[in-house]
Amino acid sequence: MVKECKKCSQEYEITESDLAFLEQISPIFAGKRLDVPGSSYCPACRHQNRLLFRNERVFYNRKCDLTGKNIVSTYSPDKPFKVYDQDVWWEDDWDGMDYGRDFDFSRTFTEQFKDLYRDVPHMSLYTINCENSYYTNYALGQKNCYLIFGAGDNEDCMMCKYIAYSKDVVDGLAIYSCEFCYEGVASDQCYGCRFFVNSRNCSECTMVKDCSACKNCIACFGLRGKQYCINNKQYSRVDYEKFAKDYEYLDHDKIDFLRGKLDKLEKDLPHIASHVYASENCSGDGIYNSKNTFESFDAKECEDCRYIHNSPRCFMVQDCVYCAPDGVRFGYNVCSTVGLERAMSVFYVWYGSDIYYSIECHNCHNLFGCAGLKSKQYCIFNKQYSKAEYGELVPRIIEYMRKTGEWGEYLAYELSPFAYNETVANEYFPLTKEKCLSSGLTWKDQEESVKSDGDDVYVCEVTGRSFKIIDREKEFYKKMKVPIPKKHPDLRHLDRLKLRGGIKLIDRKCDKCKKTIRTNILNLDFKVYCEECYLEEIY
Repeated sequence: MVKECKKCSQEYEITESDLAFLEQISPIFAGKRLDVPGSSYCPACRHQNRLLFRNERVFYNRKCDLTGKNIVSTYSPDKPFKVYDQDVWWEDDWDGMDYGRDFDFSRTFTEQFKDLYRDVPHMSLYTINCENSYYTNYALGQKNCYLIFGAGDNEDCMMCKYIAYSKDVVDGLAIYSCEFCYEGVASDQCYGCRFFVNSRNCSECTMVKDCSACKNCIACFGLRGKQYCINNKQYSRVDYEKFAKDYEYLDHDKIDFLRGKLDKLEKDLPHIASHVYASENCSGDGIYNSKNTFESFDAKECEDCRYIHNSPRCFMVQDCVYCAPDGVRFGYNVCSTVGLERAMSVFYVWYGSDIYYSIECHNCHNLFGCAGLKSKQYCIFNKQYSKAEYGELVPRIIEYMRKTGEWGEYLAYELSPFAYNETVANEYFPLTKEKCLSSGLTWKDQEESVKSDGDDVYVCEVTGRSFKIIDREKEFYKKMKVPIPKKHPDLRHLDRLKLRGGIKLIDRKCDKCKKTIRTNILNLDFKVYCEECYLEEIY
């Protein structure tokens, strides 16, 4: 079935497997399946809609509305919401059930839920079990971390996004199980590496890309199991160490020189179509130990999934983003969600089951249209019902939402508490202020206000924005033997996103065997090989 996207007008396909998935995840009440229809939006627009709810890195100073304490929050002081410090939010001094209300069948779900969402207190930053890691967001189990976003179980890490099980890593993106590393992107199990991309099991390497099981390599591309290589040329240990001594301490000129060498190799040598490891029947990039997972990026240990982004351990899930570290089972259209089973159209809901159209609810079961609940079940719009009452009312609401066109779609954008340029959507789908406002989205002009607090303040050489370098950050650079960055952390993050590669897949021909391949390498000047041809080339 081919449809036209309601938002961008592009054609997209709803396949038989999509319809089978929707049938399988449709909720059942009193033995009757309440079918979920195919979305009216294309996969890219659905992805953008979910990201509109996630502000990771735009922080503001404000007061906790319960204690009056000065706090840092993703909600600016002018937002029409009550915001509680995250520690206070988790306590029992308030109850989201106090905001319960009846469902009104004369108003749309979105109109009613907007009122509820504005009344319920919100968490200042989305963290849990974090020690000495106040300036982090969407983070679980952090220790001594700073400016970490979308992370699980890290220690002594700074300025990273989507990082897990790592220690002493700075300026990273999509990093797993790495230690003492700097400027890494989409890499796994590396140690002592600097400026590395799409590399695995590497150590003591500088400026490498698409390398695996390599050690002591500089400015190399596409190597496997090599040691003492410079610019993809093999050297003896003695000769390597002579050269490496000149690059033990890096300055910006040396970094630019090595990057130029790597760029030349990238243009001349073949690229693998996708980075898919130990997986079966998968398409996308950054996929590990997965099966039947398609059109997905940064997915680990997933099965029977489609349109997955930054979400490990998912099973039978479609349209899912930032659901780490524990993933989702039988889910559809979910964002920033952990450990759920049977869920649809939710944002920031951790651990539970059978939850629909809800936000900021944790350790709950059987919720519909709820916000800010903890350890509750059988609730609709934050109001308690018996199991029988819940089973009777929810189907009525679903049928009503089907008539209003809301059932099966993600939460409406007007429910998001953030301006477009505050959210992750602007990183992957950038818009100008003018385009944003003309499209009916909101925009918030940012005011620069950086206080040194005893730390050194620098000015970004590109944007002119001020940024701090804290003491332990300087200590790391000294140990790693790299210079202090010249760019603002936000700009460095955007540079890493470009190195990560896009989130759009295209069909192109293998430049060796001419077989059709699926890849996110859009640069037609690069030689791209299918996996079979690539492995023949490098081994």
